[in-house]
Amino acid sequence: MKNLSSTPAEHIIKDDFIDNRYGWEIVDSDKETAMLTPDGYLLNNKDKDRWHHFSLFPDLTSLKGIAIKCKLEIESDSGVGQVGLIWGFDTKMSQLNRFCLSAAGKGCSIIHFERNHRPVFHRFYDPFIDIGTLSQTAVLEVREANGYWFFRVNQQLVYIAHEIHFAARGAGIGFYLDPGVRVRIKKLRVARRPSNKAFSSN
Repeated sequence: MKNLSSTPAEHIIKDDFIDNRYGWEIVDSDKETAMLTPDGYLLNNKDKDRWHHFSLFPDLTSLKGIAIKCKLEIESDSGVGQVGLIWGFDTKMSQLNRFCLSAAGKGCSIIHFERNHRPVFHRFYDPFIDIGTLSQTAVLEVREANGYWFFRVNQQLVYIAHEIHFAARGAGIGFYLDPGVRVRIKKLRVARRPSNKAFSSN
């Protein structure tokens, strides 16, 4: 019998945003900015009333065993909205999941929603998460294991919920920004792990 604890992870995305090997969107318009910089993937939603996304579709047939880990730095003059990860959607983006922090650094939300936010199928909010107001740096982790999704902020477990509560329409993975929010994505790791193996911090 194969020892799962010694089975290495299958890395699907391992991006430090030094180059654009995965084909992220690059744009600079009056509505949004997305560019590679020496300090990470800079994203800026300049819109006043619409959330924006920056996404790609890795070659995945299932979200089983998927672990997503993102290190981000919220710019100090960001708006009052939310910023974070989205996943589980297809090219139509009719339904998707999001795991976000407040751009002010306090509070996080986990939502399965329709693209126009009507309706919201599942919602969780934790007002006690506080990443501080100085560095505004955080690590978000989302992991599926044995039919459940686990959510962590800076290694702290904040929520567990069954897979039935979340969209699994496709393999889309990306970043969510509310109006007026600016963020630098420092690192992104997407891997498939054996069900009993913890997601490494590397």
